[in-house]
Amino acid sequence: MEQTDLIIIGAGPGGYEAAVRAAHAGLSVVVIEARGVGGTCLNEGCIPTKCLCRTAELLADIRQADRYGLSAVAPDFDLGRAVDRKDETVGKLAAGIEQLMKTPGIRYVCGKARFQDAHTVTVEGEDAVFTAPNVIIATGSVSKSLPIPGAQLPQVVTSRELLDLRHVPARLCIIGGGVIGMEFASFFNSMGTEVH
Repeated sequence: MEQTDLIIIGAGPGGYEAAVRAAHAGLSVVVIEARGVGGTCLNEGCIPTKCLCRTAELLADIRQADRYGLSAVAPDFDLGRAVDRKDETVGKLAAGIEQLMKTPGIRYVCGKARFQDAHTVTVEGEDAVFTAPNVIIATGSVSKSLPIPGAQLPQVVTSRELLDLRHVPARLCIIGGGVIGMEFASFFNSMGTEVH
């Protein structure tokens, strides 16, 4: 069993920021993350959708170039290349956060945390057991599956799968009018998809 000052479960913005501040204050910190640094915003939310929306914005500008006195050739759009750019951007930002996890005083552990008691945490798949007087739970959010008949059909996807789509669908129905849903609607509409 390893004693530390602080255990943080989750390496999203709440977790990695707390870890860096705690380490700079002289605490020994263990950060445990099940999926990968950056959390929902970096990996399947704000950052990836903004990358795709930037592509749509550039496409719209090119299509309207003649309004500005410019002659532009009709653009050839490749969603696969746009997804590659999104993945590259996410990868670079994740690498920066992984670098933060190398701050002196921080130990980063990949795996799923489980409480043994209020101050003791084990990590699945590791022979690691950590104990600390302080624990921060910064696990973020998980998409909820909708209780709608047919929601498990192969053509029904979550925003996570939609981010990796490499073809432009002819039609798309988005359930949810939050920020991510609206960004997807705007992006795919710009690509020529009939969006509902």
